[in-house]
Amino acid sequence: MYVKVLVFCIFFSVATYSIFPYYTSDLDLSPYSGTQKAPEIQSIQCDPDIAPFYIYDLPERFNEALLSNCSNLDPWRDMCPYVENNGMGQPFNESSSWYNTFQFTADLIFHARAINHPCRTHDRSSALMFYIPFYASLYASSVSNENNLTRRDAMAVDLVDHISKIPSFQRFGGEDHFLVSGLMAWDFLRSPDLKDGKSSRSNNLLNLPQLSNISILIIERFPYHGDNHFGIPYPSYFHPQVKAEITTWQEEVRHSKRTHLFSFVGGARHKGHGAEKYRSAVISQCNSTDSCLLVLCKYWTSAWDAADEILGAMKQAHFCLQPPGDTSTRRSIFDSILAGCVPVFFTELTAYSQYTWYIPERREDWSVLIGPDQLDRIEDVLSQIPEKEVKQMREVVIRMIPQVTYMHPKANSNEVNFRDAVDVALVELTKRALRINTNSV
Repeated sequence: MYVKVLVFCIFFSVATYSIFPYYTSDLDLSPYSGTQKAPEIQSIQCDPDIAPFYIYDLPERFNEALLSNCSNLDPWRDMCPYVENNGMGQPFNESSSWYNTFQFTADLIFHARAINHPCRTHDRSSALMFYIPFYASLYASSVSNENNLTRRDAMAVDLVDHISKIPSFQRFGGEDHFLVSGLMAWDFLRSPDLKDGKSSRSNNLLNLPQLSNISILIIERFPYHGDNHFGIPYPSYFHPQVKAEITTWQEEVRHSKRTHLFSFVGGARHKGHGAEKYRSAVISQCNSTDSCLLVLCKYWTSAWDAADEILGAMKQAHFCLQPPGDTSTRRSIFDSILAGCVPVFFTELTAYSQYTWYIPERREDWSVLIGPDQLDRIEDVLSQIPEKEVKQMREVVIRMIPQVTYMHPKANSNEVNFRDAVDVALVELTKRALRINTNSV
């Protein structure tokens, strides 16, 4: 057995490093001039740390057909503008890589990136990983108001029935498979005690036993529900196509004039809400000092439609407050990273236990945690951090921008020359796939 394991590992290592030369993730941080010549397009090569993956050709009812009904996907808004351009939304202008991206479309964007990814294989027999391109977020929102639980869960049951019959799924019970969701785990983990659809908007997808082995890539994982949920970034507004766009933006936020100690972009929560004490403390203290730049979002449905105001406020602050909201996590975490603003958390569940694939191991290198005993003196805590330390933290945050950004689906990996959010996930999934295949030898 040990000989077989050794032979497999040597074969995979030699094959990947000989066929796919490694592209470095080191970034050239020099300013970009628009007069510079764009790099020549070379043959796209696969990162040797990413194993070949196969994308199932699912029946359209599981993805494309959901898009065709975009105006009825969500009970609160017309989703058609937000599902345009593979889930990136509408561009702010025709020549930029900035889009009005909705916070819950990571599954669409991931799929688009995966389709053109250099490590994708069309030969199922050569794949070490298998991607199930189900648009879970669109499905969940489209049935959230369905009171009949059997009808609400019908597509989830249909998907599992379809996938579980495929021989490549049966081989390892789905352990080498992955599925992406642009919504939180709570939307797919309805309590078995609930017998009617009026008391919960959740469906039962992630409770289905056939999916218990597959890797669930999700914008908010359930930390207490097994080991197969992995947090991925919420999508923000930036989807670069070339390296120069990233380095130029990094330089802009690096040299941005930080006129305020901290900022908060968000809204209040009603009395009795789980996050009310955090939001009230933050808003109250912001209103009582000139050190805070407050952007109060009164209407949740349009909170992401003001990119200039949101990122503008964050670019003017050294620290960006990230109190919990309706759930533990926030898309604002990734907006603040994009703006080069050091995030300030109030609970470990907001990021530290969520996005371990994407964040530095030492939390103090890139963020601040305000404890319960410090909640009433936020300004005092932040003002005591030495300026040199703040600058170092900000630099770490700025260098994190590529890995939490979803590259444009049409981008050429050789030109971009960094690992984005999809690449980082695929690298980590490869480690899992190699362990699975090694243990089976």
